[in-house]
Amino acid sequence: NRECMKCRRARAETFKYKRAPIPIYRVQEPLGAFVKVGVDYAGPFRTIQGRGIIRKKRYICLFTCLLTRAIHLELAMDLETDSFLRCFQRFISRRGMPQLVISDNGTNFVGASNEIEEIHVNNQTVKLELSKNKIEWRFNPPASPHFGGIYESLIKSMKNALYKILPGADVTDE
Repeated sequence: NRECMKCRRARAETFKYKRAPIPIYRVQEPLGAFVKVGVDYAGPFRTIQGRGIIRKKRYICLFTCLLTRAIHLELAMDLETDSFLRCFQRFISRRGMPQLVISDNGTNFVGASNEIEEIHVNNQTVKLELSKNKIEWRFNPPASPHFGGIYESLIKSMKNALYKILPGADVTDE
């Protein structure tokens, strides 16, 4: 019956969402792990310093492979560009030079991108490596954290695991 409200509700179709296409850099043939990466910060986490009760804020820099979803974690001392560049240098020395880096518009990421473009890194081996391999850096649009969903969901999983492993523990920088 068309006029019966119960019958209309029972026959109603659910709303169909149109999904956006997956970006091409996520479905291209894999060249290897960490060739195309997404990067973001998680934190702050409070750590103790020495035997005292002095607590410092520390951050975790999460690098994720956009093709395999593997993650690499680095401890960042603060949110400054220099701290991120040190994390990025450690990442490169372990995982190799990425071709593509995707991040949000954080000032530390924008500053690092500019530094890499100008190659103002003090280490000569890093200068040579960066001048040979140009890194393409893409930024998500401002005020749109849903564009970085691939690494935002991994940050949530990493935080859940960390809080379950270390519930209320006093952790040092090491």
